[in-house]
Amino acid sequence: MVRKTKAEAEATRESILDAAEQVFMERGVARASLEEIARHAGVTRGAVYWHFKNKQDILDAMLERVRPPLGDMMEEADTTGDSLAYLKQLCQNALSDLAEDEQYARVYYILFHRNESDQALAKHRALADEGIAFITAILSQPDNQKRLREGLSPEHAAYILHTQMLGLFFDSLANPQRWHLADIAGTLLNTVFSGLLADSVKA
Repeated sequence: MVRKTKAEAEATRESILDAAEQVFMERGVARASLEEIARHAGVTRGAVYWHFKNKQDILDAMLERVRPPLGDMMEEADTTGDSLAYLKQLCQNALSDLAEDEQYARVYYILFHRNESDQALAKHRALADEGIAFITAILSQPDNQKRLREGLSPEHAAYILHTQMLGLFFDSLANPQRWHLADIAGTLLNTVFSGLLADSVKA
């Protein structure tokens, strides 16, 4: 019985997140209400509050559904034989998912183009800080740091890579018909990484 209750609670949580994706896409985060989300999910407003404190909490949970924790990715990077190749593959996977995974693209579209809430800027800054710190940690590994172009610090290289990825995400979401991003992701990343490194990175 307890197991069924937990399963039902998880199903309710997922239905709320599914409904929130629809409502946020249609209305934007700032104009959406928890009551609308509850109505779309077929639950009470109290059920929404049971699982989430506010709309930002819902948005965070939506992002968690499509984005692995950075801590897990860092652990995986440490176990690979070439963490730079792993980083490049992560970037390529992200661009491919943006082009081919509807839910992934929808969540990031909401984050970048439908999030006019007061907390939006703070959230964008927090995600940027996390991403840059993650990339910096990989590039700061001694073997990787030696491969950076002369005079380029791990911090600056991480900032360059992050802003390149951010620009690709933002523009592709705004105009997905411009290119099929999955088809050109490898070429784009080869160009970016060749600007950061004194040698090449095999994907």
